[in-house]
Amino acid sequence: MFATRKITATALAALIAALPAGHLAAQSSAVDALPDSAVAGEETEQAQGGAETGADIEAETETAEGAVEGSGFEIATIEAFAAAVLDVTEIRDEYAGQLEGVSDEAEQRTLIEAANAEMRTAIEEREDLTVEEYMAISRAAAEDEGLNAVIAQLLQQMQLDNAG
Repeated sequence: MFATRKITATALAALIAALPAGHLAAQSSAVDALPDSAVAGEETEQAQGGAETGADIEAETETAEGAVEGSGFEIATIEAFAAAVLDVTEIRDEYAGQLEGVSDEAEQRTLIEAANAEMRTAIEEREDLTVEEYMAISRAAAEDEGLNAVIAQLLQQMQLDNAG
């Protein structure tokens, strides 16, 4: 449906702050929203060519399960959120490109309204996810480093699955 684009854990933190509802509080720094181990782990994984051992996967799974349990959200809802983030990102990027060349304020407003409607539809089309849940997970991930790391891990896996 959309072109595949890699979203790193650091980019996820910044993305969550800029999702469709402009009401969300922006984070002071994308890196500050992640645990040091998540950033270091991502850099190490990239340096090693992305190879993971069974122990790495088991440790990540235990960490993910703990973060999901503590978040109050079902894993299916968090997975639907991650998939919706990919869709919303593509839509936002598409409309941002269109907005760059528009100087008329009314036309800009029309494009923004169309983008918001398309993003809302993309979220609503996800099974196991409502717009309200999307916004709640977005807010929770902005404050919960563990949940943010789980979502980043899901996004990376989805991107690998889409690429292959």
